Amino acid sequence: MFTNISWSNYIVVVILLLASWYLFVGFRFYFDDLKEVISGKRKLQFRGFENPRYEDSQSELNYQESPEAISEQTSFGEFDTTFQDVDTLVARLKSFIADAAKKKLVQKEFTYYLQLLLREFPSVKNSPFNSSISELIVSECDKLESITLTQKEAEALWE
Repeated sequence: MFTNISWSNYIVVVILLLASWYLFVGFRFYFDDLKEVISGKRKLQFRGFENPRYEDSQSELNYQESPEAISEQTSFGEFDTTFQDVDTLVARLKSFIADAAKKKLVQKEFTYYLQLLLREFPSVKNSPFNSSISELIVSECDKLESITLTQKEAEALWE
């Protein structure tokens, strides 16, 4: 029964079966990745068998698991959220001050609403960006004719 099959035919059939299996697995599980590579959205990345920086990557992995690294990552995450809060606060302050100029708010109402707005961002209050935000408030108020604030008054709004 097996005497009619030559080794070359056997090898060709095995190679065809393996190729069809890997094509099936590739299309089944990696279709989206293949589509991105073919469309040019992502470049194909090959990994070599030897990693000359194996020790470096292992030390980085060990470093990332240490408590110091976790606390550094946490502080960086806190800084990132604070920075996002500052961006949001700046945008809201500019739009609020522009609206206050259109509505012609009185100085007392204006400062009250500014205090409410600043209280929404407690992370910015205790950050180094506090004085910069106060300077922004003063500079934006200088553009208005009806409302003026000094640096001390702007810093007092945080309390």
